[in-house]
Amino acid sequence: MPIILHETVIQAAVLPVWMFFMDPVKNLPAISPPGDVVVIESADLPMREGATIAIVARDPLGRRIRWQSRITVFTPPHPVVFGLEARFVDEQVAGPFAMWKHEHEFEAIDDATTRMLDRITYKPPLGALGFVIDWLYLRWKLRAMLKHRGNALKVKLE
Repeated sequence: MPIILHETVIQAAVLPVWMFFMDPVKNLPAISPPGDVVVIESADLPMREGATIAIVARDPLGRRIRWQSRITVFTPPHPVVFGLEARFVDEQVAGPFAMWKHEHEFEAIDDATTRMLDRITYKPPLGALGFVIDWLYLRWKLRAMLKHRGNALKVKLE
C-alpha cells in the first residue's frame, strides 16, 4: 500500500495548532484546495475517538463524492520529555478508496513552533487499474493537497 508523508513546520505553539483541527466544520474547508470544494456534511463534535465526519467533495472529474471517516486514535496535547505532542488518526468508513488511514502528529519544536507530520496510508480503488491511476495521478494529487493544506494552515496560524 502506498504511504504519503508530509511535514509542515508552523510558527505557532502546539495547542493552537491542535485546536484548529478540533473544529473540522469550520477549518477543514478553509485549508482544502479550492478546486476540491470540500463541504462538511456532518461531524460528531467535540472531536474524540469514535467521532465520525462526513464530507462531500469533488473528484478529479468534477463529480461529487461522499466520504465518511472515523477518528480511531485521539491523543490530545500532553507533555513528553522535550515538550508537548499530540496525535489523531482518521480512517475511511465509506468513500472513494479501498482503504484510507490518515495519521496527524503534532510535536513542539519549541514553545512557539510546531512540527506537523501527515502520514497517509491508502489503497486505491479499482484494483489493478487503481494502482496505475495512483502512479500516474493520485499520489501527486495527495502530495499537492497536503502541501496546500500546510501552506493554508501557516497563513491561518502564523
